[in-house]
Parts: sequence; C-alpha cells; structure tokens
Amino acid sequence: MTTNSMPGPPCARRQWVAVAALFTVLGPAAAWLGRAISYLPEVPGPYALFYVVPFALVAATWIPPRTDAQRRRRLAMGSAGCLMALFYPNVLLVFWLVLWAVAGS
Repeated sequence: MTTNSMPGPPCARRQWVAVAALFTVLGPAAAWLGRAISYLPEVPGPYALFYVVPFALVAATWIPPRTDAQRRRRLAMGSAGCLMALFYPNVLLVFWLVLWAVAGS
C-alpha cells in the first residue's frame, strides 16, 4: 500500500514559489542588516565570498518539494541561510578579534 505524504492536487503544490521568493528577499536583507549592525571595520571584497554558503542555502529553496519532509528541509535550509547571512559579520568580527589577540601576544 502506497500513501502520498502530500495530499492535494498538484496545482496546490505550486504555492512554494511564494516561500522561495520570501527567502530570496530575506537573504540579502539579512546580509545587509547584519553588516549594518556589526562593529566590523570595512572589509575588502573577498570576504563577501563567504556569503556564498548562506545564499546557496537560500537558492536551494527554489527546488520544489515533493513531500512534507522535503518541504520541512527546504524551510530549514532557507531559514538557516538567512540566519547565517544575518550573523556572518558578527562571527567574522569575533574571529578577527581572536586572531588579533593571538597575534598580539
């Protein structure tokens, strides 16, 4: 016996675009807000490459889920990407301060 974990017609599953679009807007907004509230000094452009991982997680939300488990995973990935983009400058600041303290001793 086979059960479908996502009940409903296929047209009802197309509503995932709104969720992916929301994460697509929230990802860069979180990156901007994280940079705005951090005390990190101006950093050169190559440090922006670290945003590849959070934005890749956000981009993965565009893959349409077929099951409820995939839907939950896509929501978790999008949320994690937005949180990583938000807190990345603060993590980088702590890392920079630790390196500065170690190099100074």
